[in-house]
Amino acid sequence: MLEVRNLTVDFPGVRALDSVSLSFRPGEIHAVIGENGAGKSTLMKVLSGVQQPTSGLLFCDGRPTRFRQPHEAIEHGVAMVHQELHLVEALSVAENIFLGREVTRGRLGIRLDAAGMRARAAQLLGMLGAEIDSRASARDLSIADAQFVEIAKCLASDARVLIFDEPTAVLGERETARLLALLRKLREEGRAIVFISHHLEEVVDNANRVSVLRDGKFVAAFERYDGILRCAEGKPSRESALAQAMVGRPLGDLYPTRAAREDRAARIALEDFGAMGRSAGVSLSVAPGEIVGVAGLVGSGRTETMEAIVGLRRAAGRVRLDGEVVRFASPRDAMRHGVAYISEDRKGRGLHVSLSAMINCTLPTLDRFTTAKGASISTARERATTHRWIQELGIRCARIDAPISALSGGNQQKFAIARWLEGTPTVLIVDEPTRGVDVGAKAEVYRVLAQLADAGMACIVVSSELPELRGLCDRVVVLRQGRLVGELPRSRLLLPDAEERLIRLASGLSETKDDTW
Repeated sequence: MLEVRNLTVDFPGVRALDSVSLSFRPGEIHAVIGENGAGKSTLMKVLSGVQQPTSGLLFCDGRPTRFRQPHEAIEHGVAMVHQELHLVEALSVAENIFLGREVTRGRLGIRLDAAGMRARAAQLLGMLGAEIDSRASARDLSIADAQFVEIAKCLASDARVLIFDEPTAVLGERETARLLALLRKLREEGRAIVFISHHLEEVVDNANRVSVLRDGKFVAAFERYDGILRCAEGKPSRESALAQAMVGRPLGDLYPTRAAREDRAARIALEDFGAMGRSAGVSLSVAPGEIVGVAGLVGSGRTETMEAIVGLRRAAGRVRLDGEVVRFASPRDAMRHGVAYISEDRKGRGLHVSLSAMINCTLPTLDRFTTAKGASISTARERATTHRWIQELGIRCARIDAPISALSGGNQQKFAIARWLEGTPTVLIVDEPTRGVDVGAKAEVYRVLAQLADAGMACIVVSSELPELRGLCDRVVVLRQGRLVGELPRSRLLLPDAEERLIRLASGLSETKDDTW
């Protein structure tokens, strides 16, 4: 259905794609994987008409073509769900889904069929298992619900080629399973599914073919034979083989080994705490040197509770910092007390995407870079600090004075972490720390978090990735419908069925089957 030959895309100072040739067939899920900055999103933008190639050819149904605008791609049956959300907050869910292809009624076709669009939107959202009111305002949606609306937009186009760029990055286990089942259904309908994911287990379990990009070049291919994903030599391939092809070297242990932790007094403690209207009665303490994970299904109140701690939401209950009751008016106020919060919403609350990488890196701690009592800013010191974090976190950034929006999603995520670590907090709350981050970069993020904890920082990690919580955390607490319903210490996280235990708690069941089955 779709093919590129010798596709090359150049940006100032960097070649994002270098003579890439790939084909996408009907009735297949074709996964494209690679490290952050490998060129995956650039390729998808060319396929969907967002980005023009420097050279190379694009074929649709065997005929050479070029999509100069996204609407031209849609007219040819090619639609894309982007990694970053693109909803119009002032419009309703239904209006966003049908934006640009509104349903009309009447003899002249000039009156909007609002009821028809709402009904069709509800039908599409129902296919995804998303309980979202099609009349709701887009600005009131959670990140996960907004992602479902983006996917519904793609389905509403009745496209023959569907491109999904990290569609499961913001979804929980249950929502991810529903989406992957839908992709398999769309494949059976004869559509071509192009799928980007950093969750390699999803790729191994669902893809018919896998193409690996590295530094803008096509470097390896895997294809499913007899129900098993195999490399070019025919050997069965699992996640480790795909990861090695992505990074070009064997990967060691993903999670760092940590020394036994001494019992210490709590650095931060929540007492009967909650975000007004979203969570309540949460009691939790985190000691220096401890990493505590927070698990739960989408809508469980995880993010809202963390936002309430740092003053982004109205809070009930008490927060104690080193034994003293505190209440933060804003994230800046929290940072002054040594509490940093890294949002899951990289685009909306994590970064200023129109500003440069350097400004984003130093903005929360700008007073450290001023001279003459704040009359001027030392750009040289800003540059040095930014380059230090680039080295520390392995960020790919050709120009630190270019808008951060020019970087891949994973590299933006690393800057979102670096900008708050520069403030040297004593408590770090990080929500979905590896969203949109490749497997090699994940290991770097885990290493940094482990080093921070070993140096005495108290860390709270909110994550939808259960293996991440198991491998990184000293213990994991589970939220359900705004309430803390269970906790797994390290000893139980090491059990083979730890992920099942977490899912059962998050779903309202007991930790084990014995007393309910």
